[in-house]
Amino acid sequence: MIGSRLAAFLVISFLMGAALPLRADTGVLIPRDRQQPDPAILSLQEMEVNVLIDDGDARVFIQQIFANHSNSIEEGTYVFSLPSGSTVSDFAVWDGPVRIPAVILERRRAEEIYDQARMQAIDPGLLAAGERDGSDPANRSVFSAKIVPIPAHGTKRLEIEYHQRLAVTDFRQGFLLSLQPSAYKQQRAGHFRLHFDLHSTQPIADPQFAAKTIRLQITKQDEHTIIGGFEGDGVDFTEDFAAKWRIDSASSDKLEVTTYRNPHPGVPLPDEIAPQRSAAPEPGFFLAQTLIGAGSQSVAPQPAPSQASPRNVIVLFDNSLSMQWEKLEGSYTAMEKLLRSLTPADHFNLLLFNQDVSGFQPTPVLATAANLQGALQFVRGSPLRGGTDLDKALTAALTQCTLSNSVIVVLTDGESDRGTTVVGRKIAAAYTRRWKDSPQRPRTNVFAVGDDANLALLSQIARNDGVLEHVLSTEPIDAKLSSFLYKISNRPVADLRLDVDPRAKIHTLYPLDDSVYAGSMASWVGDYPAAAKNVSFTGHALRDGAALTALANADLPQESLAHPQLPRLWAQARVNALLDQIAREGEDRAAIDEIIQLSRKYKFVTPYTSFLAVPRSLLRPRVIRPGDPVLRVHTDPSIQSVIALFPFGLTKPLRHIAAEDKKGPDSDRLWETRFLAPAEMKDGTYSVRLILRDAGGRTYRESKTFVIASTPPQVKILLDRTKYHRGDLVSVKAESTASTRRLTARLEGAGPVDLRWNAALGASAGQLRIPDGLAPGRYTLSVTAEDIAHNMGTQEAQVEILP
Repeated sequence: MIGSRLAAFLVISFLMGAALPLRADTGVLIPRDRQQPDPAILSLQEMEVNVLIDDGDARVFIQQIFANHSNSIEEGTYVFSLPSGSTVSDFAVWDGPVRIPAVILERRRAEEIYDQARMQAIDPGLLAAGERDGSDPANRSVFSAKIVPIPAHGTKRLEIEYHQRLAVTDFRQGFLLSLQPSAYKQQRAGHFRLHFDLHSTQPIADPQFAAKTIRLQITKQDEHTIIGGFEGDGVDFTEDFAAKWRIDSASSDKLEVTTYRNPHPGVPLPDEIAPQRSAAPEPGFFLAQTLIGAGSQSVAPQPAPSQASPRNVIVLFDNSLSMQWEKLEGSYTAMEKLLRSLTPADHFNLLLFNQDVSGFQPTPVLATAANLQGALQFVRGSPLRGGTDLDKALTAALTQCTLSNSVIVVLTDGESDRGTTVVGRKIAAAYTRRWKDSPQRPRTNVFAVGDDANLALLSQIARNDGVLEHVLSTEPIDAKLSSFLYKISNRPVADLRLDVDPRAKIHTLYPLDDSVYAGSMASWVGDYPAAAKNVSFTGHALRDGAALTALANADLPQESLAHPQLPRLWAQARVNALLDQIAREGEDRAAIDEIIQLSRKYKFVTPYTSFLAVPRSLLRPRVIRPGDPVLRVHTDPSIQSVIALFPFGLTKPLRHIAAEDKKGPDSDRLWETRFLAPAEMKDGTYSVRLILRDAGGRTYRESKTFVIASTPPQVKILLDRTKYHRGDLVSVKAESTASTRRLTARLEGAGPVDLRWNAALGASAGQLRIPDGLAPGRYTLSVTAEDIAHNMGTQEAQVEILP
């Protein structure tokens, strides 16, 4: 009934640890004290999936309703696995008719609220990406949600939305919805509904739908659109739903430009599941795409031996302890298929690496049947052991690249924890320097395996004229592996870029792919500040040594609502560019702030933000000091009266403030009362019970939290040194109590500097510049901490300024 309902809550965290299953299914609800789903307790009553694919961006919205068949209140663990390259854009749990959505918060703030909720015996929802400190650099693909309570003989509705970008390989594109069980028992949906909606600017043909039990009924099909659906009762998920189609090669080498601009962003689209509202005018966004034609090169997955130059393939196979179980299976499958694709004229060698490196042969040998079989036996006879020194392995691989047409293929999860450095950006930078000095400059390709693969590091390594492919534990390996082998057997187009004339008409421009091949799509996304007519777009590339040019003239309109995925696609590209900058150069406060802002505005998780689902009263607690007299509550419009029962024995009715009611789709009523918090109340979080009555006389009981905060926060200054010259940067670090919301450093003659939390330092940090004209002498550096109740705490330190 109101935003602060506590009747339903959830906890979301990524699955980690050996005790948990190595693979997970899509949308499984496991009863407490069980290791597998048990339909006798919690069964999947209904499941609805809406798939909207627009120019390679797939938005997948899944709604599931689970039924409790027991006589008691149940709790369950909801397990969901995401495909690689996807990002969560919404998550919600329903409490009866009330939807409780997750919201995006800065990561530290989300974790603080999470801890507060757990202390109050409330299980909040927290969905966070992996840390980018090298210890856990990946965005986890498998997460769990604790769902409680599920009423006896009642139901619980869950929603999740994610976006995935679909690649084009060899003129084909496809989509996979994982339904078939991998770790858990087979699920049955009492009722299952699937809606599939595909739109493509490039003509499409030859659609194929592999599922036999889920037969799509096509309602519309032309060269740009496929729409269909399926609905059935008692559906057993014995197979995945897979769709693939061909992009018409006749549309090759033509540039297509699509746009989106909503001049009225405060009004969400009627079919938007997770609307975003903004008072400021939005820029416009555009997507430019060209399908790269075959040119003069063959686009068969493997070039014919008579046409292909012999290759020197050096395979780096990670056999460290982190590669246990499904990672080892996936990398071995990839290695075997790669070796068997070689011709007798090719040379190869196989290097096993953990903290040490051991080779199948001292130098590369011909890829004869006997040598290939010996290499496979060499791997099978070598146990997993030790840590991982990726830097040493890459150095060893370069020394093997003495022949022309050399190629390095790395099979690993990228979890390097041994060697002279374990910092990912330093490993990548060191390898790039050695690679540039190498006469052969071998294409360095990476096949990353596992849900925790260090993609930040591996993507930088693959930029040395190579390609990166990533397969999750929950994904079938065949499609990813075929795409990978195709790419490493063919050369990508070179010097790919997009020119815009006049350039001033657009703001930013980002390529969406590190490498593009014949038969695949080259894509760029950008934004524009204002409408413009007749803008020229020109795509350039070198294919087989010959220049390729694709032209398009397009308007950048004032209003264009046909492609609503473009703002989020641009925001993710911008965030990826900032994350790459951080991976190369280290964390920068401005970059982190922009990532957080984009994540919250366009609603997707990043390494610096989290999804959090808790009652509204915890997200925005009322913070008061003893004596502060105001309590406000927002309710559903049907509520006619509200009474507050305070923890110190006071009972007060709340007054309806009609002038501040919200109107429209998010309408609510505002209620207010004044009271006195006793001076003897200790600092802490308290609950006030609310009794609400609607127009029909029905009574509801809710709780709202408020915080008593009267004690100033404590702060401790940490300085590396106390003597500085004029013009120096002072690195200020400070520790403060958990209630602190803002830390500010001040020095006479210099402007104040906000200190921000730095996870690597375990403290708040910032840089303060000594003014060039400051007279030498001793000065007071102060750091002031302010909490959410505006209590202030300060510490001072003496610094000496030298000439």
